[in-house]
Amino acid sequence: MGTSRFPLFQRNFVLQARSTTHHWEGTGPLSLKTFRNGRAYYKTKLGHYAVEREGYLLLNEGEQYAIAIESETEVDSFCVFFKTGFAEEVHRAVHLGIEKSLDDPFSETTHPLQFHTKSYRNSHLITPLLENFKNSLPVLGSENLWVDEQYQSLIQALLNVHQKMAQEINTVPGTRPATREELFRRLTVAYEYLHAYYNQNVSLEEVSKIACLSKNHLIRNFRHFFKRTPHQFILEKRILEAQRLLAQTESSVTEISLSVGFDNVSSFNKVFKQRTGLSPRMFRKK
Repeated sequence: MGTSRFPLFQRNFVLQARSTTHHWEGTGPLSLKTFRNGRAYYKTKLGHYAVEREGYLLLNEGEQYAIAIESETEVDSFCVFFKTGFAEEVHRAVHLGIEKSLDDPFSETTHPLQFHTKSYRNSHLITPLLENFKNSLPVLGSENLWVDEQYQSLIQALLNVHQKMAQEINTVPGTRPATREELFRRLTVAYEYLHAYYNQNVSLEEVSKIACLSKNHLIRNFRHFFKRTPHQFILEKRILEAQRLLAQTESSVTEISLSVGFDNVSSFNKVFKQRTGLSPRMFRKK
């Protein structure tokens, strides 16, 4: 693969920042985005994404995207960018085997890899590597050998996640691989939209149009792949966020109920107790 004409695509690098407000739009290299203490919203041609403490977002090289951060508190970002051809280089070394790699260790591939653009929940393969990279960078960041090893480890783990994702896609209903891939892509669009806007009163018709799936196919296939319906997913997300806010903030129960998307506090209290066995006030006291 030839070297990109864009300077940022020609090296591996990390961006770390803290900000209450940030807006940017453009294209970038293959990258992993992580955020703590708040949310970052991304929009691409494929859909809408919210990135927060429990996961990371993967964007492919050359993908056009916009990012928006609007927060009352500083959001901590840690984003890793990979140079053009780096993933392909590691992939080739893994799959060629030691003998062929010894014969031609530095050859380039002409087939760029395409990962699945989506937000990923915390992974035992990726998350520990990202956390170690972030926490050790202030101490070991000047050691080129150590830094290079972190990029190698992350790409290797990313390739493993990609392989596991391919296996999961094979469980999606459909006779042809292309059909399964397309259905998975559309289900992912729906999932990401619900995850990004869980605290808003989104309708099934709205999500159906975003994902380009009929309502029936959306509910049926969403349940098959994610083990819950779209509404069940949103309720689960709302209650998890409410638990976090009850434990970590002093916001009132009414304020929390509205912030996670409930129309009134009585509905919130009822759903919260059904799902946790405790009222919000009792949960906060325990």
